[in-house]
Amino acid sequence: MARVDISSGLRIRRRRRRAWALAGVALVLIGLVTGAAAFSHAPFLRITRIEIVGAQTVASSTIMDTVQQQLSGSYFFIFARDNIFLYPKRGIDNALLFLYPQLKSVDVHAGDFNSIAVSVVERAPKALWCGSGPGVGACSYVDEDGVVYAQAPDFNMPLYVEYLGVATGTPVSDSALQFLTSEQFHSLAALIDALTTPENQVHTVTVDDVGDVRAYFQNNFILIFSLGDEGGDIYERYKLALQSDPFKNHTIADFEYLDLRFGDKLYYKLK
Repeated sequence: MARVDISSGLRIRRRRRRAWALAGVALVLIGLVTGAAAFSHAPFLRITRIEIVGAQTVASSTIMDTVQQQLSGSYFFIFARDNIFLYPKRGIDNALLFLYPQLKSVDVHAGDFNSIAVSVVERAPKALWCGSGPGVGACSYVDEDGVVYAQAPDFNMPLYVEYLGVATGTPVSDSALQFLTSEQFHSLAALIDALTTPENQVHTVTVDDVGDVRAYFQNNFILIFSLGDEGGDIYERYKLALQSDPFKNHTIADFEYLDLRFGDKLYYKLK
């Protein structure tokens, strides 16, 4: 019986079929990419109008420049970045928040096939942060979350409570700082608001490295307490102290300080 070995011919045919199949897939992919690239550059899908909403202290033209920079160029030198379906929404958000710490939030959304709207919310000043100690230089605005975000002018009369203490960088922006944590600042600012009266306002608050807080009143009275204590407890002990015997025959202006750091034991010093 005669035998013919055709295995080598079959291998060659299989290789040719695989090569043709791969070539076909490559051609399809090239066609898809080419078509998608052409579609991304179609004029009726390109962003030609940008609306800026909510800008006050940051110029709309400045925000516009940043947005246009994010929209310029192409992805991988192929797909248009200003295509309404491909534009870098998150990139615009992150760039604006990083470059302009005055902005608290940014919302970017499409208006139609040729326009986007950029809505910004700016931070509102709650207080001033004046560095880690007296005489360190100019003060900066602090918002309700304790974010130090912009240098403040020199005011002829005090408009905000001044806070002193260490502030650290935030992950949002290299030009913004965080004074305390948001929760700590919320609690502390609320307590200072409660302690302040029209007749005797708190003008300066210092927080040291161990969390001791000193609130300086306009009549040169100092209230000392711990940052770790609940604001409601501090306020209650303060009010009870004012009703105690040492304070009944004196006004608060007669005292140099009242120390609330030791629970039910209150320490004070007359001037």
